[in-house]
Amino acid sequence: MLTGAQRSKGLELGLERSISDRWQVSAGYSWQKAEITKTTASAPAGRDVPLVPKHSFSLWNRYDVSDTIGLGLGVIARSKSYASISNNVKLPGYARVDAAAYYKLMLGIEAQINVENIFGADYFPTAHSDNNIAPGGPRAIKAQLRFGF
Repeated sequence: MLTGAQRSKGLELGLERSISDRWQVSAGYSWQKAEITKTTASAPAGRDVPLVPKHSFSLWNRYDVSDTIGLGLGVIARSKSYASISNNVKLPGYARVDAAAYYKLMLGIEAQINVENIFGADYFPTAHSDNNIAPGGPRAIKAQLRFGF
């Protein structure tokens, strides 16, 4: 932030675990407090840094149904944050649910399809000012083919 000085304090926790040979879980949580610490022409000391939610959470599960097919399901959530350094407009918190399907075509080649925002949540992950707020993407389907060696 080009305002002189800022300080971020927080905690980040992550967990990755294989529940079984076929089920993998990845989870993350963060708590942050980011504030302006020195008054400048842009902002007085004590204001929150924009676009920094106090709480962020993610959870992803992958379950391999067989040796060739895998399914994934996850959630991304953020608490509210300010749209700009003015701290006049708050972006609401949100949660988004995503899914994936994996298929091993042959050794070293895997196809993947992701569905982001399955339930079509309305959310606002970023902003460029108090009146230029960007909505999150609608439901989207993406496909990829990965080659490994």
